[in-house]
Amino acid sequence: MKKKILLVAGMMGCGLMQAQDIYKMEMLSGQDLNGTARFVGMGGAMNAIGADISTMSTNPAGIGLFRRGEVSTTASLNIQTNGRDLMDHGKTRMSFDQLGVVVPIKLDDDEFKYLNFGFNYHKYRNLKGYVGTSALTGGLSQSWQMMDLTYTNRYLDLDYSADRELTTPLTLLGYDTKMLEPRFGADGKVEGYDAVQARDYNYQRVQWGGVHEYDFNFSANFSDQIFVGMTVGVYDVDIHSGVRYGENIYDPAGGGGTFPYAMVQREHLSGSGVDFKFGVILRPIETGSFRIGAYVHSPIFYALKSDQYLVMESPFEDVVNSSTTLPYTTRDMDPGRNEYNLHTPWRFNLSMGGTLAGCLALDAEYEYRDYSTCQVRYPYVFDEYDYFADGEKDHALKREAENYLSGVSTIRLGAELRAEGGAYLRAGYNHETSPFKKDAFLNQFTPSSSYYYSCTTDYINLSGINRWTGGIGYRGRSFYADMAYQYQHQSGRVYPFHVPTDYSDIANRLSGRKFDMSKHQIMLTLGYRF
Repeated sequence: MKKKILLVAGMMGCGLMQAQDIYKMEMLSGQDLNGTARFVGMGGAMNAIGADISTMSTNPAGIGLFRRGEVSTTASLNIQTNGRDLMDHGKTRMSFDQLGVVVPIKLDDDEFKYLNFGFNYHKYRNLKGYVGTSALTGGLSQSWQMMDLTYTNRYLDLDYSADRELTTPLTLLGYDTKMLEPRFGADGKVEGYDAVQARDYNYQRVQWGGVHEYDFNFSANFSDQIFVGMTVGVYDVDIHSGVRYGENIYDPAGGGGTFPYAMVQREHLSGSGVDFKFGVILRPIETGSFRIGAYVHSPIFYALKSDQYLVMESPFEDVVNSSTTLPYTTRDMDPGRNEYNLHTPWRFNLSMGGTLAGCLALDAEYEYRDYSTCQVRYPYVFDEYDYFADGEKDHALKREAENYLSGVSTIRLGAELRAEGGAYLRAGYNHETSPFKKDAFLNQFTPSSSYYYSCTTDYINLSGINRWTGGIGYRGRSFYADMAYQYQHQSGRVYPFHVPTDYSDIANRLSGRKFDMSKHQIMLTLGYRF
């Protein structure tokens, strides 16, 4: 990185430090329930049943059950219940979710019956979303966190260029726009900062884009009882986000009025990744329909780059007296590109399924991912001796993941009923536990290189997810069409900034606000079998 890693001996100690990147770890480690309408309509519980193109990205062995070629494509309409228009993005958006093909090759062998190949694109994560809240601050201000960030093992002098390299871009703009008021020592240098007080705040975050996955699969059928498969997944990351934050702050001159302060931040996260998936489906009884499925996914090995832009406007003009005369002071900053590699958790799944009375297919499964195993590496880094190293692990963020991220369990249940005339009815449910431990928070006192690119102070601790799905379908000799509906219920506790109770207590004095992040999805898949 451009700057030396600062080993911060801050107010809370290294053992309690938190960095913004655990929230990106969660974002890039999670997965939406997405794919074909049949797969979604059954709640994603098809990894023992197989024979759907979307199982290519979950259990690769599911493609081994195909005996005819197939091509399909899927589009959807996504609606966030509490969404609002912000930065030209509304609460409803169309999405192209899936396009895939399977080509089976029948072999002239009694045991090795089929060798199948497949390709599938699907939207791994659709990250369109909005979060917004406002509340009284109890006199706290975002500038209080800026003030905290001017302290390492001493107060920084932000008039001095060397000290300016030891804190965050947000803090620098806070100083340049007079949100931080200098306190002068006997030598006339800035020693510390007193932050202004806020009466209330308004916070809004919008996100769009997502992670796109391209799967390349080969699978095999042995005696119609053992199905094995492997998928190589290639990922493309293109995520945009924007934050608008504002406060009404008390007149520090004691005039009794309030004056607005505003901050706008934009970020573009891009990059690519790859993973490897292995799966098996067993039919233990030759004449029965009962199947057992299992898969394991390697971490996704991401190479990422983040570009940010920050604008801040305050009503303070005079750096010494903090007078409230207009015009406002406005500054902006581009902190430069942050490049790093992220390794997500391993994924493990076990499933069981079968068909009753030849017309009712059932599937149940369990998946586990341990988010605390995430790690960040840098393609290059300078240590305190200006030594150049390749692939350096960010040990500080590794500790943060272990302290504040948890193992995530997912339970999926699905059913499909074949009715008369080629019609199908489907239903599904799945539950995913929260990836965050109860005390997770964003503390930017961290000996991590990500510290130098921190342009905002907000964080959102997500709850677990409940998904209810249903669908209908029609299958003719070659053409088929499926529709599905998904309701995903999730909430988040929003914190625009973090001010600790005291030097020994990491609890945030600012109360979090609960926000409903639930959304609806309506999907249509069209397919052709050949």
